[in-house]
Amino acid sequence: PVFLIHGASGNLRDMAEGLAGSLARETLAVAFDRPGHGWSERGNRPDIADPAVQARAIARAAAKLGIERPVVVGHSWGASVAAAWALADPQGISGLLPLSGALYPWPGGIAWYHSVVRTPLIGAVFLRTMIVPGGRVLMPKGVGANFHPDKAPEGYAEAIALPLLFRPSEFRANSEDTANLKGHLARQSGRYGEISVPTIVVTGNADYTVSPKLHSYAFHQAVAGSELVKLRGTGHMPHYARREAVVDAVLRLARGERPRAGETTIHEDGRVEMPEAAA
Repeated sequence: PVFLIHGASGNLRDMAEGLAGSLARETLAVAFDRPGHGWSERGNRPDIADPAVQARAIARAAAKLGIERPVVVGHSWGASVAAAWALADPQGISGLLPLSGALYPWPGGIAWYHSVVRTPLIGAVFLRTMIVPGGRVLMPKGVGANFHPDKAPEGYAEAIALPLLFRPSEFRANSEDTANLKGHLARQSGRYGEISVPTIVVTGNADYTVSPKLHSYAFHQAVAGSELVKLRGTGHMPHYARREAVVDAVLRLARGERPRAGETTIHEDGRVEMPEAAA
């Protein structure tokens, strides 16, 4: 089975629309809302923005669904949850695939509005007067930037129910996750060398949302025996722009195949360069 964990500003439909249908031809694929996103409740834990805490919550949900030893795929923010799951319960999963993952602390800060949202009183007013009415207006620009340099599929925002993000409760949860991630990754990333599950790291080399060099490439170097799949010319959303390549990597883990230790490069024209031993 495969468990799909979405990133920031999204919900389970992003992963379901992008991957679940293709994966379901060969294996069970389940997408899940992270706490406070989509149709899930946030809960009242003060540490719920910690990827490790979210990983435990999602692992419990997987167990209740009877899903045993899944391959865990995490996109963007969700990759930090997938990595935390691999660290906490390596026997409980059969493979790990960070997809365009946010995995390390980064230089600089975050978008200004995340701080405003978290400000007492002012944040509530800002949410209801600016975010709720203005979100739909800015949505097309945000989607385009997230996919760049690739083109977003027609009707993407509606297909994944993106307007759910602009509910005050969900936008606040998203801001809490975003604002706290850097600190959590500063602690979590020092343990990546402990990850022992079969791991394939997939990223576009033209991702301008989450730096491949800072995150995916570094994670590949930290995790012994991992495979790095570089998708030439692809941005932050390879599960749409290069779906076949992503599905291939996920299914190789689901079948129990060993990752090809080293780097595999897939060009825009379909040419594949892989490690000499694998070739």
